[in-house]
Amino acid sequence: MPQQRHEPEAGAILTLRMWSYPDARKAVPYFRSLAQSLRDGWLDLRNIQEHQKKLEAREGKPDRDTLIDLDNTGKDLAQAEGRLQEIIEEMMGLSAYCIDPNAGLVVIPFLRGHELAWFVFDLFDDAGICGWRLYTDPLETRRPLADLETEAAPAALPAPQPPMLN
Repeated sequence: MPQQRHEPEAGAILTLRMWSYPDARKAVPYFRSLAQSLRDGWLDLRNIQEHQKKLEAREGKPDRDTLIDLDNTGKDLAQAEGRLQEIIEEMMGLSAYCIDPNAGLVVIPFLRGHELAWFVFDLFDDAGICGWRLYTDPLETRRPLADLETEAAPAALPAPQPPMLN
């Protein structure tokens, strides 16, 4: 039985885990494993999709072997999508999001002062976490880690004060 995707409803609130830099560094081996699995799964999916396109693009009526190959390719595609979805859901549980599966780029949320920011994890960088960006920065922005303030991020944003009645 195929798994159903559980898409968030419109207007649903998404709670992000805010990572500290020391905690994110400790989790680098885990992020590396997830990013590698995601990349491998994504490349596998792309290869299966390309194989399926080639089979479907063949001229003329498909013979028995081609029909069997198409059926098997469809099953392989569904399995690859399922494996990829499992990895994505595992990453979402950590509030880690892939921005480029081929390049192995993942973003991990943290607070810089009161602003949402993202550590940028690069599968092919020896350190893993190679920079950071503000939520409002263009996706390709990589700020140096040295720019981060040493102060710890607040555990939560302060609640606004209610208006005073006169």
